[in-house]
Amino acid sequence: MNYIGIRHPGPAVSLSRAVLHSTPAAGGQYMPVALPRIPAPFFMNSGEMSFDEIAYVLANQLFGADVDSAALKHVVDEAFSFQVPLVQLSENIYAVELFHGPTLTFKDFGSRFMARLLSHLHIKEETLRGKRSGKLHVLIATNGNTGSAVANGFAGISGVEVYVLFPRGNARRHEEMQFTTLGGNIHAIEVQGTIDDCHSIVSQAFADPALNAVAALTSANSENIARLLPQSFAYFYALSHLWQKLGRRAPVTVAIPAGNLGNVCSAVIARRMGLDISRIIACENANCYLANLLAGHGGGVPRAIPTLAWAADKGCPSNIGRLLHLCGGTTEGIAAELDAVGVSDAEIIAAVNTCYAETGYTIDPHGAMAWHALRESLQPGQTGLILATAHPAKSLTAMSAITGRAMDLPLQLTRFMKGTDHRRPMLPTYSALRNIILNNL
Repeated sequence: MNYIGIRHPGPAVSLSRAVLHSTPAAGGQYMPVALPRIPAPFFMNSGEMSFDEIAYVLANQLFGADVDSAALKHVVDEAFSFQVPLVQLSENIYAVELFHGPTLTFKDFGSRFMARLLSHLHIKEETLRGKRSGKLHVLIATNGNTGSAVANGFAGISGVEVYVLFPRGNARRHEEMQFTTLGGNIHAIEVQGTIDDCHSIVSQAFADPALNAVAALTSANSENIARLLPQSFAYFYALSHLWQKLGRRAPVTVAIPAGNLGNVCSAVIARRMGLDISRIIACENANCYLANLLAGHGGGVPRAIPTLAWAADKGCPSNIGRLLHLCGGTTEGIAAELDAVGVSDAEIIAAVNTCYAETGYTIDPHGAMAWHALRESLQPGQTGLILATAHPAKSLTAMSAITGRAMDLPLQLTRFMKGTDHRRPMLPTYSALRNIILNNL
């Protein structure tokens, strides 16, 4: 399968080029030239298949022309080595828990798959020839959540060095410890500046021809297509198993916590590949970029508004270009594909507490946005599915304030808190990062 840049299409490129180089030379993001259609017989047995079995079928459809089946099976089995429970919350609302990976968020799916696919592809990539070493250098700027998922996904992967740039004093400590304690091929770099400084430094690295001449660089932010496509696997698994529980292929409304719109894009991708999602609701916090856009109120804001659903605090989501590409290039096309709602902090608080009072289920602030949207819109007889994208402990401070209850930390978090901190302080200058990379060739 080939890929094109959505900003300036140009010639199509291979999977290796799209994944290893992350973004097109002309800017923007890569998307498949065409998406495969999953054969109808697949759905006859998919409700009895495990997550990794479903993922292997889908991965073969997406990547099988470029990666041999044995290597792809290894990628899938290693990437998805954790459970994906489907939980019934009420008579007509279910949740698929996507937070049982090593860093307790849905980002483990895309990050772990991408890490293993990159490891396989970079060994064979001709553009690595002539570099000073055969290593692949992965750069990422993060406030916490993405960095922990990417770092853990790449930890211990041979031939790959990962540089996680994060701003000093701007992340939750339990988030930082998930990547600062890994060591080895994971370089946790604490920048004495802002997240904007981190992004700027990473951008300068990719734009530096002298560095790129000696070091193979790629990104692990959400721009990388290898992180986006595997997120669609969760929809096939969740709906297949939900239909199995219901005993029929009933219409299902899927409510998705939405920030940078990657998960929303992956839902539309799943639909394009043949999954019968009846209705998609993008559930945003007070920043509500997409809801405002579809209502004709313009786009985003220069700086995101901080909310309780902090991982979805995006002023202008970078995946809006991909969503437009999938939906014919117009806001009318997006509106025909999905609904978008904004959920306030007050509504998040009410949703967390009401969900617990009525069902006994503790839902995090991001999942609470989806639960609120379903409660407001589902009609009698309709079925709703929430994407539970993060463990409540990932929003520990917010959850304690919302519920008034203490929360025990799961083992995935406590083991990081006991580790040795390997963070490396760095001035907010590109030259400082450049020297670190050159010294690690």
